[in-house]
Amino acid sequence: MKLLPSLLLAVFLTGSLLQAADDKPLSAIETLNKARKLVGDRLANSLLSMESEGAKLRPRYWWVRYFDDQVFLKIRSIQMIGPEMVQNIIPGNFFDGGDKHYIIRPEELKVDSEKCIAFIEKASAEGGIPLHSINVRLCKPHPGESNPVWYFQWYDENNKKLGKMEVSATTGNILEIDGLKLKGKKYKGVSHETFSQKVGGFFSGDEEEKGAKKKSNEKKDEEKSTDQ
Repeated sequence: MKLLPSLLLAVFLTGSLLQAADDKPLSAIETLNKARKLVGDRLANSLLSMESEGAKLRPRYWWVRYFDDQVFLKIRSIQMIGPEMVQNIIPGNFFDGGDKHYIIRPEELKVDSEKCIAFIEKASAEGGIPLHSINVRLCKPHPGESNPVWYFQWYDENNKKLGKMEVSATTGNILEIDGLKLKGKKYKGVSHETFSQKVGGFFSGDEEEKGAKKKSNEKKDEEKSTDQ
């Protein structure tokens, strides 16, 4: 009988931990992986877009839209909160209709939302920007073979827009940025006005630097071997 309070406490703590785990915000790709188990491969392979608005940096919910040729307007929308699907809707507005030419294939989505948000958060902190909330959207800007793009907008606590960024969800290249100053020699002088080309490997800068150093060292070793 003395064990009963301890057992009850253990059950309570376990339940609390599980609830805390379920409350943890999921990244876009984590959310899509959870959604795939709920909607099946047919829809999961026909992603059109996903978005979250007013998120306190890490989205706790996502609206996910799929092309669905089995319904009238050929689109299905679901709302995911963590690993749970809380809404499954067939939109009735003609302007919400789905177009198969804008489908994002699974292999086209290589850059997760978390990597981009972490960068925005870090750059904002370094620049003294009072980042409070963020809007996130993933979609294809053009039909066909174009890469999907992440669109980010961030706001202060008064809902004043502070900046925006567009990132290729396939390559990780920044397509446009406004409201953030990029630190580092590689990005010196880059601004919204002068930004005219993609910045390759932006989010993997550390890995790139390590790779460059490794190649440089290997080249030096080869030169030494040749001299000997």
